[in-house]
Parts: sequence; structure tokens; C-alpha cells
Amino acid sequence: MGITEIIQLAIILAVSIGLHEYAHAYASHSLWDPTPKLQNRLTPNPLRHIDPIGFLMIFLVHFGRGKPVQINPMYYKNPLRWELFVSLAWPATNLLLAIAGILIMLIYAKITGVTAMEMISMPNMVITFRWLFAQINIALAIFNMIPIYPLDGYRLIKIIKPAAGFWMEKNGMIISVIFVFLLVGPGSQAFSYIISNTTDFIFRVFFTIFGQTFY
Repeated sequence: MGITEIIQLAIILAVSIGLHEYAHAYASHSLWDPTPKLQNRLTPNPLRHIDPIGFLMIFLVHFGRGKPVQINPMYYKNPLRWELFVSLAWPATNLLLAIAGILIMLIYAKITGVTAMEMISMPNMVITFRWLFAQINIALAIFNMIPIYPLDGYRLIKIIKPAAGFWMEKNGMIISVIFVFLLVGPGSQAFSYIISNTTDFIFRVFFTIFGQTFY
């Protein structure tokens, strides 16, 4: 990976992770939870949400994280239901960012007079950046919805079967270690293959749907 690609990836991840955590903070704050504001996390500024070690690990082992926003569901009228809503705010934000990236690609292609298919194969930095931006945000949304602690998808298990969700929280450290081992260990290639192909499929669906508007 060249220096240009590293810089692009760093910018995209910083923006995406920052907005991801902000979405969590804002959603919980809107439900009268003061915790995110008290911790100064109620801002889209990526610097407030980046975990330096977790961010660096993305480049070293292709797996990392941002600084999780702490929430207190006890402030919600329906803790389990609204905790799930707060968790879903992140993948929803990433999908919206991906759609925004695709729309900018299509608008750029329309202005420059190229077809959608020609645009994908063009060695253009603007298009490459937006393509990568969309792909990464889709991948982040998919990854985070895996129903394993500490990813947000486990909260879906928690609302469907609370006992299983609370068990995951109680044994969170052990589950996290096993999950990280699977990500960087023998099963990493299979996992990456599934995420990559699912990401590409969703990207093509979005690209086709919104491409109909421009062509």
C-alpha cells in the first residue's frame, strides 16, 4: 500500500469512525442520557472519538476500533428497545455515508460526461477516494452488525433474548479475545472473503439503484 492510499484510508476511517461514535452519542443524548455530553463525546470531531492504538491496529493487523461512546440505558423509558436503537444509529450512519459517496461519484461522472461503468475503471483520484469511502463504510456497517460482543449487533440478541445478551456482557473479555483471535488467526481469510463479497454486493446494489437516476 502506497503513501497516497494510506493517507486516503486514514482520512476515510477517521471521518467514518468519528461520525459513527457521534451517531451513538447523539442518539443516546436525544433519549435523555447525559453520559455522552458529560464525557465530551457529543461532537462529530474525529479527534474526540479516535483510539490511537485501535486506529493504528487497523493498519497493522487490519482490525481496530474507535473509542466506544459510553451510554447509560437506565435513562431510557424502555432500556432494551432504545439501547438497540442507539446501537443501530451507527450502521445507519455508515450506510448513509456510503450512499453519499456513491451519489458524489455519479454526479462527478455526469458532469465529466462518462458512463457509470467507465467511471468505475477510471484511474481518477476523486472517484477512487469516493469509491473507497463508500466501500469502507458499507464494510464497517456489515462488520459492526455481527451479533457478537462487543459489536453493536449483539444488542439485537440482547433484546430478542435478554439472558443471552447479559451473558455476553458478563463474559465480554473472553468473547472479545476469542473473536479477535478468529479475526487475525486461521479463519481471517474466510472472514475477510465474506465481508468483502457482501460489501461488494451491497455497493453494486446501491450503485445500480442510484445510477438509474443519472443515466
